[in-house]
Amino acid sequence: MRNPNANLQGMLRLIPASKNTLAPVFEAITNSLESILEKKSTKKQFISVNFHFNDIDKEKKHLDRIVISDTGVGFNSVSFERFGAILDNSKGYHNRGTGRLQFLHRFSQLSIVSQYIEKNESYIRTFKSSNENFIFDERLVQSNSEESLTTITLQGFKSQKKDDEYFSSLTLKKFESLIKSQYALRVYLEKQKDITFPDLKLQFEYSVSSESETVCLTPDLFPEPCQSGQFTVPYSYPRQNDKAKSGVDWICDSVKEPEIFKWLVFEFDAESIESHGAFLCSKDIPVEHIKNPIINNANGLIGKKKIAAFYGDYLDRPENVNDAVDSFIIKSKLDVNQISSSLFYDYSYVYMDDIKKEVGIQLDKIYEELVDAKEATSKRVMMLALELGVSAKVADIVKGRVKLNAPDEVIIKSLHVELANIIADKSNKTRTIIKQLDKLNPASDNYQAQIESKSKEISRLIDEQNKEELSKYVIRREIITTLLDKIVSSKLEIQNEEQPLGKRKDKEGIIHDLFFKRKTNNEINDLWVIDEEFLYYQGFSEIELSKITLPDGTPLLRREAYEVMVKEGFKPNQRPDVYLYAGEGKCILLEFKAQDVDLSDYLQQMPKYCNILANYANVKLEKFYCYLIGEKISPISSLNDYEQSVTGSWYRDSIPVRSADLTNRQTIANIRMEILKLSDISKRARLRNVSFAQKLGLKKMLASSD
Repeated sequence: MRNPNANLQGMLRLIPASKNTLAPVFEAITNSLESILEKKSTKKQFISVNFHFNDIDKEKKHLDRIVISDTGVGFNSVSFERFGAILDNSKGYHNRGTGRLQFLHRFSQLSIVSQYIEKNESYIRTFKSSNENFIFDERLVQSNSEESLTTITLQGFKSQKKDDEYFSSLTLKKFESLIKSQYALRVYLEKQKDITFPDLKLQFEYSVSSESETVCLTPDLFPEPCQSGQFTVPYSYPRQNDKAKSGVDWICDSVKEPEIFKWLVFEFDAESIESHGAFLCSKDIPVEHIKNPIINNANGLIGKKKIAAFYGDYLDRPENVNDAVDSFIIKSKLDVNQISSSLFYDYSYVYMDDIKKEVGIQLDKIYEELVDAKEATSKRVMMLALELGVSAKVADIVKGRVKLNAPDEVIIKSLHVELANIIADKSNKTRTIIKQLDKLNPASDNYQAQIESKSKEISRLIDEQNKEELSKYVIRREIITTLLDKIVSSKLEIQNEEQPLGKRKDKEGIIHDLFFKRKTNNEINDLWVIDEEFLYYQGFSEIELSKITLPDGTPLLRREAYEVMVKEGFKPNQRPDVYLYAGEGKCILLEFKAQDVDLSDYLQQMPKYCNILANYANVKLEKFYCYLIGEKISPISSLNDYEQSVTGSWYRDSIPVRSADLTNRQTIANIRMEILKLSDISKRARLRNVSFAQKLGLKKMLASSD
């Protein structure tokens, strides 16, 4: 036997990767626990988990490999044969035989070295496993050692979605917290069976810094349960009832005994785990996190945090857990309500709806102090909202988001942020309505009715309480346009101050910071002055290309880009003034120049960025929108290929970006270049602002600022 009696690639497609990034690690630890249990030794056993990180990138560490060792029974003849047969659940312990596939979803290769004893003889078995060849490079030799030790190395990391970001931020303390909450139930239940849980040695190692962090978790470091209980859920089946709201009656099955579910609560020091939690468990291991508004957003209480574990024979059944072992596939009553009455049947089940309903009742008891704290926090939110003049609608939203026992300053900040979001939303809706005025025809018979309808729409958006805040928002925008005018005409005091000998005036920096503060990303900016949509894109202001990331945390540029830049004399630490990622293959670049700088001298600056991004970005970028912004455009400049717009700006469409592959110089992207004058930008922004202010009754006040 060298390969499983199933199509491996087909099995990997059939059984998806777990949503849990650490699924391979937990699978390996669980396998080690079962191997140690199978050994039936009275001696102290151990499991070690060693993460090896590549930290050559100081900003972000990358997972290199994971090494898991244990002193269990090892890959003897039976275990090895069982490993090679996918879907073989003969091992027992409610095994499904699919866990080993989780290794291959996230790692290209497993290397196994197992030293074991079989029939009083010692052996060392080595083999490897991959997607292409499930078992290969197998070797079996005799050994002189009387000890058992199996080591599995997971290498060739294949990131799933946000795995890279997860491992980059993973700390040993956080991993220790996850291990404690993941195995607290099993440690306790095995203790009740007089089974000694092995020591767990957790280690993080780094390639460049050569640092190493280690923590050892012994069974006595896992807490005893502080609360316990159980409940029952009956079997039931549906019956059609056309008079019922759902069209279904649920009948309790009096023949079958209800299923028994147990629960235990483990209390930890608040600093030792990240958050409160509640889990449905299978095989004494958490499988599905229970979403609960009380515990999901709570701080520790009196220096403690709790983990509630719900378990039972029904949850242990293999058919009730999905193949990725990250959720349950127990039937839902909602699904049954939606099927045709002709499909109703007499088979009864324990439904997930009923299980979670009972779990919710238990959680209210378990976290009674959190319920009380939530009520107290809600009252404080409402009181502070009343003091600040914030509406109850805003306070209701904040109540559901703010953490329990949050200090007043955090609540106040949350109220202001939520209010600002609502105002911004109403502002955009109002602008949309105002734009629709272009479609009105004063000569039409229903013109007056349409005007009245639009007025009512705007009035509904701007209630009395929010009108003042919305007015502040409009006024702030007017201040920005006025400030821009003053910068263009050099009327700011800072622009006219004498500079110390040898120090130059920061003419460009003042303009840059007005639009988008330098060396920041995704912070408040005023790019709306150019285009309203720019506010909604992920943005970086004067950040090095090597530090710009995509929304999922992946570096913007592939590693080979930096080598090319150095080779071509293009400094790798280049910083676009503003980079915006608009998604769908679109990218926006902005460059600001002082008002006395001739913009035509910089027509080739942004196309260089575009060439690098189009050829070496980690996503396909096909359309670039480039804006060169200043005040001076020479009448004899090289603008032969540019058209002038009605606003006075210059633009050029479809500047080709070609492949860096000299053997195939095809066009891979296009650039639209626009040259904008600061004075024109200010005029256009003010026009938009005044038309909006008109509907708020602020026209006269804003006009006085001219």
